Amino acid sequence: MNKLLVVLVAGAFAAVAAAQGTNPVTNPSAATKEKQKDVQATTSANAPSSVDTQKTAAEQAKNVKASKDVSKMTTAEKKAYAKEVNKSAVNPENPSGSVAGTAAQQQMNVKESKATPKQNTELKTKEGQKQLSKELQQKASP
Repeated sequence: MNKLLVVLVAGAFAAVAAAQGTNPVTNPSAATKEKQKDVQATTSANAPSSVDTQKTAAEQAKNVKASKDVSKMTTAEKKAYAKEVNKSAVNPENPSGSVAGTAAQQQMNVKESKATPKQNTELKTKEGQKQLSKELQQKASP
C-alpha cells in the first residue's frame, strides 16, 4: 500500500513537471509561427476585413446623422395626416372621416338592408319546406 502511494505521488510530480514544459500557445515554435502567418494571410484574403467593417460603421454613422437632420412632424401635421389616411383607407364612402359621418353611413346601410326583402322566407313554414323537398326530389330523379 505504501509503495502504491509513493508511485502515485511520484506520478503526480512527473505530470506537473511535464505540464510546465514548452507550451505551444504561449511559446510557439518556428513552424507554428509560420503556420499562423499562412492562416492569417488566407483569412485576410478570403474573409471581409475589419476595414470593410469600419467603412460600414462610418456609413451607418453618416446615415444616422442624416436621418436626425430630417425635421419631425408637428402634432397638427400628424393629426391632419391621420385624418387624411382615415378618409381614404377606413371608409371611402365617408368623406368626413368622423364618428358622426360613420354613424350616418351605418344608419343609411341599415335602412337599405331593411328595405330589401329577405330571401327564402317561405322555407320557414311547413308548406314551404314540403314544396322545397318536392322540388329537390324532382331534380334528383331523372
